[in-house]
Amino acid sequence: MRPNLKSHHATLVHFDTTLTLTDGLISEIQNVSPPDADGDSPFLDSYDGHRAWVWVIALDKGVKEGVRRFRIEFNYQVRAGGRLSRRIPRIEQLMNILCSIKEKTDFDCRVAFQFGKRLKPRPIIGLPMKYLELPNMPFDRIQGLHLVKFDGSKIKYEVILEAPANGVVVENVLFSYASEIDNSLAGKILVGAATISDKFVLKEQQSVRKGF
Repeated sequence: MRPNLKSHHATLVHFDTTLTLTDGLISEIQNVSPPDADGDSPFLDSYDGHRAWVWVIALDKGVKEGVRRFRIEFNYQVRAGGRLSRRIPRIEQLMNILCSIKEKTDFDCRVAFQFGKRLKPRPIIGLPMKYLELPNMPFDRIQGLHLVKFDGSKIKYEVILEAPANGVVVENVLFSYASEIDNSLAGKILVGAATISDKFVLKEQQSVRKGF
């Protein structure tokens, strides 16, 4: 669960889901990361210019027995985080617990990319957009687009494109991903988002992508 965001020009990978957990799994999680006053448990990681954090957030507050629902939020970011104390609960420890869930889980995903001038990125629809200028227009620039792909009546993915500066393209890819929870999950979501991204932003200079 240490995806290399830089190799795909990603700046953020976020995905989350809601799980119903047994008392046994809850106990294992909270033994590693004692919950705060709201019943939530954090897990962290820091590696090679990346930092990552996961929140296990209690949805059924005050329920003491049986099964309870938790939202699990994963975040990976390109940013140096420094060395972590040995006492800090690690994401790897959480994954070792959640890997016992063998059913596929649906994750809501958002991956942000930023393509700099060196790559000479070109979105498939030119940005900023040109338009017919009329007197007293209520805006000065169309620098972004929100594009949606459907699969029947359901949304397959969404792509938000923006050109905040000359020669720079920022892209957000939103989609759902079904998978078992394992240590390759974050990397698979990143690759899935990059595959969608490539349909919308062309790069004259491609970098070599490393495996996961």
